[in-house]
Amino acid sequence: MKSRIALAVLASLATMPVLAADNHGLHGGFGSASYVEPGFYWGFDLGQSSFGLDQRDLDNQLAAGLGDEGLSVLNSSSETSEDSFTWGITLGYQLLRYLAVEAAYLDLGEAEYKYNALVTDGVDQGDLRSTFNADSSGPAVSLLATLPIGAGWGVYARAGMYFGNNDGSVDTSVDGVPSGSFSDSSTSQSFLWGAGLGYTRGRWTSRLDYQKFTDVGDEDGLGEVDVDRITFSAIYRTDFGFQRGSRATAAAPVAAPVAVAAPAAAAAAPVDSDGDGVIDANDRCPNTPAGDRVGPNGCSCDVSVQLQFGFDSAELTAADRAALDAVAARLNELEFVGGEVAGHTDSVGDEAYNLDLSKRRAQAVLDYLSMKGVAPGRMTAVGFGESMPIADNATEEGRAQNRRVVIRRTDCGTAG
Repeated sequence: MKSRIALAVLASLATMPVLAADNHGLHGGFGSASYVEPGFYWGFDLGQSSFGLDQRDLDNQLAAGLGDEGLSVLNSSSETSEDSFTWGITLGYQLLRYLAVEAAYLDLGEAEYKYNALVTDGVDQGDLRSTFNADSSGPAVSLLATLPIGAGWGVYARAGMYFGNNDGSVDTSVDGVPSGSFSDSSTSQSFLWGAGLGYTRGRWTSRLDYQKFTDVGDEDGLGEVDVDRITFSAIYRTDFGFQRGSRATAAAPVAAPVAVAAPAAAAAAPVDSDGDGVIDANDRCPNTPAGDRVGPNGCSCDVSVQLQFGFDSAELTAADRAALDAVAARLNELEFVGGEVAGHTDSVGDEAYNLDLSKRRAQAVLDYLSMKGVAPGRMTAVGFGESMPIADNATEEGRAQNRRVVIRRTDCGTAG
């Protein structure tokens, strides 16, 4: 009797789709921030996964398998454990301002199904207990599209493929005595999609992510199942691949055309009207002030903006925002890579207080420029207080000049 029950359970579990996908799915969960320049990043995530088991369908199929072996179910009960811990590691590359590609290794976790029944062959009875476990892990690739929504925040969507290594096992006992086991391993290719919310500050991005994996498992073996995944992730952006401006500086052929054209009597010498080292033909900022550091396009590396903050305040005024709108438009036109936003004050008031005020004002400018799409996540805010005056603090005019914010570009190199 016991051997007949065990063989019937193993035969039915080995041939039916044990991990039948839940037609209704699972509900719940949550979906960089603003765009960054092309380059590599890496990160990790932790969270919870949910396997879409259809408990009633599994019960019916197991009972039918027992019936095919001449066994009747007198009474039964079952339970599922669909939620599991999940983790992953990610390597990504920012292709365009709003588009990235990611490769990841994911552990989707484990699901469990338990079936208990009192069965009979018409003569004897037996207490059947069967436990099924399934898990999946493997690599995934996906495209990530980001939509900035302001001040370092962004929403994103992803689509890709998951290549799962799937393991399943069944253990059966009758009247408390182990009576058989079955295991299966398979690989699968599953479509994945998802959405999320991210926040970028400095080099780090935090994400709240929802992902859906369809048909994980082997249709011809232990069955297929949909998996939902909700995670929190941390992403760190490296310098490698980001410094487009530095490469442009090294490659810019400023002096070479002069040397080549010199022997030609009819060739005119290139003109550099503002004397910034960039010939007029390549100069996108033809009236650069004398002595300014400039980038490969002839535009100033250090943009100084005098802002009319309210007294003892880091709130931007309407006039301040208008001035920063013009700065943001120019920096976006130049495909600004990143840099430093430095705040300065006059000497009125306590020195330590002025230092803190300058930091808060620099952060306010950084947040506003990021909201306007200027290199979010690639700038830092610093404050220098009253320590670096450019004019005499003894006069009102001089103090006004010292109350300023300077944006220093990193795509100009160290020498300008």
